[in-house]
Amino acid sequence: MWRHLWRFLVIAACVAEDYALHECHDVAPQRNSICVMVQFGNTSGSSGIASIACMAEEHQENRAAAPPWLSMTSLSAVNCDKSKSCRFIIQNGDSDSDLIQPATRYDVFCVDWKSNYPFTVFPACNGKGSCGLNVKTTNAGGGRNHQVFGVEDFMCVLLLLAYIGWSYVFEKCHVLHETGAAVLVGLVAGYMMQIFYGRAASFSYEMFSYILLPMVIFAAGFNLDKHRFFRFGGYIAALGITGTVLIFLLIFFGSEFFTIRPSNGTPFQLPAQSRLVLASVLASTDTVAPMAFITASDFPQLYAVVFGEGVLNDVVSILLSTSVEDATTLPPMWQLLGRLLVVFSCSSAMGIAFGLSISLLFKRAKVLHKEVLKPVVLLLGCDYACYILTEVCEFSSIFALFVSSVLSGHYAMHGMSLEAQSFASELAELMAYTAESIVFGYFGLTAVAYTSQANSVGFEFRLIFYYIVCIVCARVVSISLLALAMRLLKCGQQLALSRKELCMVCMAGCMRGTIAYALILRAVPPEDEQSHVDRIMVTTVLGIVLVNCLVFGGLFPVVMRFLQLEPRPQGSESPEGSTLSRQLRQRLAGRWQRFDESYLMPLFRPGWQRNVSETSSLPSLSVDGPGHVGLERFHRSDGAPQ
Repeated sequence: MWRHLWRFLVIAACVAEDYALHECHDVAPQRNSICVMVQFGNTSGSSGIASIACMAEEHQENRAAAPPWLSMTSLSAVNCDKSKSCRFIIQNGDSDSDLIQPATRYDVFCVDWKSNYPFTVFPACNGKGSCGLNVKTTNAGGGRNHQVFGVEDFMCVLLLLAYIGWSYVFEKCHVLHETGAAVLVGLVAGYMMQIFYGRAASFSYEMFSYILLPMVIFAAGFNLDKHRFFRFGGYIAALGITGTVLIFLLIFFGSEFFTIRPSNGTPFQLPAQSRLVLASVLASTDTVAPMAFITASDFPQLYAVVFGEGVLNDVVSILLSTSVEDATTLPPMWQLLGRLLVVFSCSSAMGIAFGLSISLLFKRAKVLHKEVLKPVVLLLGCDYACYILTEVCEFSSIFALFVSSVLSGHYAMHGMSLEAQSFASELAELMAYTAESIVFGYFGLTAVAYTSQANSVGFEFRLIFYYIVCIVCARVVSISLLALAMRLLKCGQQLALSRKELCMVCMAGCMRGTIAYALILRAVPPEDEQSHVDRIMVTTVLGIVLVNCLVFGGLFPVVMRFLQLEPRPQGSESPEGSTLSRQLRQRLAGRWQRFDESYLMPLFRPGWQRNVSETSSLPSLSVDGPGHVGLERFHRSDGAPQ
């Protein structure tokens, strides 16, 4: 009996101390070092500290057994948290051989000095020719080590070309939007890269947030149709701020009822912290595909609301994500709203300070009034400095850049020559289109990293479907509640958006895109340190974004045809609300216009006092300015009513 009991205890200890060893996925093979990752069994439930030491021996085809742990006592060890993956780098002098040689195959073994005695060396030899982790160092020189990164760059260029090429196809047949086509081609390119080069590209949150995203936000603010944006400010604020918070709360409470049932494990629920992060991430929308079908010329009101909500939604969802990333439970509502208010206020102050300072610079510096290239570069650099400084101060860099670019487009741009104004507007559109073209293909290219790894948890399809249902239901409930509240505030008067248009706003808000994927990668640890739950969160958001890009984008025109949504071009809008509310809005707009023309424009616009009496005088913030010749996505309609 004692023999059976001892055997049971040994087996239980081996099961409890289950290890997996693989190469580092984010490090290319090196000449004189080997990087390995140690994963601990049942990672989501593991706890404690492990002391890991690893060694590399030259590969033997018929190795019968792993080296004894006594031969590894002189190796340096690293302490690892067993709830995460552990990285170990074998360098010269860390193994029995004097040097790690280039172009050499090695068998890697590790030991955990915190495990039960006798210490287990892993991976164990199975007697079938597999013994240890087989790793080969590279023979490439320093320059050739970057070959795979050159392939990634080449793939991104091909994806950009595919995005542009498919846009011409999309103009003829509205089947799949170019964003979905770019994601699909990116997935194919990613799997080809995995097959031929043995590794997948990783999504860089830094490149997305510091390079690609500022391009889109700057163009959105600089070429903004200010008349429509501020005219429908009530709808935009209600949907972009209140609606986003409502969706966040509904998704969080709705996800509490779902239980994950793995095929070979114990059912469990996501912890509250993970559900908070997922709710904040999935509260962000993607309006790129919907705005391809809702043009500014055919649907001016719907376009303005969808675009404006998308701008505020990005800001609020990022603020929610940063506010709950360290919370274990849902913060009190007053604390959450107070945090949003503080960040909004500070971000607005940063944007206003930079925008007005840039405008004052362009008014006082006479040398900027004549040239074309240098003033535009200076304008871009100053606005980007606003983005970086706000990010350093941990406020909303997106909202600060948006405010700064709006003021730059309204005041500072008129301190440049007409050629420079046109060039700045077109350059902003070019940067935004290029960034959007790259980011969707880049998303598809890097999505392969979470579907092709040996340690990948795969897709939890039931969880993905459940969260999609939660998103749709939360969006329907929030739109219904906000429409009812605005109808009550207007004493039962007709809203500016019809019921069909509200349905399209509802569907546009169900789309999820690359911002959600970037936010979830920002919220979890690096790839090699992620726990089992972290990988479930990433693959869930990845699956939702893929479904939205490949399925929902194609459903949008189908729903428009089903609803028989007719275009309402400029000038055909139905009167909104009562006569009293329209008069009040017009009175407020008139007072702001007089204040802008009397105080702000003389201070920040060059030559305003000289041209104020002319018929071609520059208009106020509520009307479009000259030189704004943006492309279709931020298109202005000339002659908008004042």
